[in-house]
Amino acid sequence: MARSRTIPVLAAACLAVAASGTACSGDDRPGARKSARAAQLPPTNRPSAAPGAPVSVPPLQLKSPAPVGGEGSRVTWPTLDTVGVPRGKKLRRSGPITVRRNGAVIDGLRVATEINVDADDVTIRNTQVVGAGQWAIIQRKGRSGLRVENSEINGDGRTKVQYGIVNHGGMMTVRRVHVHTVSNGVNTDHGLVEDSVVDRLKEFPADHVTAVQSNSGPAPGLSLVIRNNVLLNPVAQTSAVSIYQDFGRAHDVTVVGNLLGGGGYALYGGQGRFGPSSNIKIMRNAFSRRHFKKGGAHGPVTAFEPSGRGNVWRDNKWQDTGKPVRP
Repeated sequence: MARSRTIPVLAAACLAVAASGTACSGDDRPGARKSARAAQLPPTNRPSAAPGAPVSVPPLQLKSPAPVGGEGSRVTWPTLDTVGVPRGKKLRRSGPITVRRNGAVIDGLRVATEINVDADDVTIRNTQVVGAGQWAIIQRKGRSGLRVENSEINGDGRTKVQYGIVNHGGMMTVRRVHVHTVSNGVNTDHGLVEDSVVDRLKEFPADHVTAVQSNSGPAPGLSLVIRNNVLLNPVAQTSAVSIYQDFGRAHDVTVVGNLLGGGGYALYGGQGRFGPSSNIKIMRNAFSRRHFKKGGAHGPVTAFEPSGRGNVWRDNKWQDTGKPVRP
């Protein structure tokens, strides 16, 4: 089993790595969709092979943004020049890491296999994680305040990475991050995902494939906001954004100003077995035909409930034509 390093609390923004220790343990599992195809997570990350070199990704070619808001407003989406590790930043190599001190900062590393966050208010920035196993970054149950910024999260294209970032805990922020070559980009029921690119997702046997997904409503007092991202799934199953009801009723999710495309449907809108969804706001998004003529293999959207209390579908349009997309 992979060993990991324990991160001490930092007095400065730069990372100081302490002596090696064992990886986090526990019986947490992510909010993966309940199905015969969805694998449960082991207590620690156990890759089937060692990660290889980082994947070289060609530039993402986006057309000029189509109007996707009222009054002719236009959206400027992130590109590969505005996400990920800043150009010219030198990275130091590291093995897998476990963070156990509150307020720790990981800055300027190229991490093999995983980062386990078992502390509060941890920041990961200017860092690449080449994952292997069930996740690349995980925030553990009972922990909150993780921030992942200006970083790249990916697999090597050969070894399975189920989740780029998975959240078992409280609030989490993902900002200006590039996630690619994994099965699922970001899995969280609450928090903020913004100004990021999730693309070039990879399907491994028995996987679902989604750029950003939630599996239940947010914890009491919290919400999930997904805004101003490029979320593209080249695989003809699941989605770019999935609001599921695998473990609880969907509520209080805002999906605004994103470029969405791919999957079976580009968007799953929150309908499910735990009851009517509420306060699901899908606004000013553009739906892309980059991978499929219908947006997704079967269409742009499914499972949105217009009659749900507080649910809003407004100003969502096709990227190429500017015509309305209707649920």
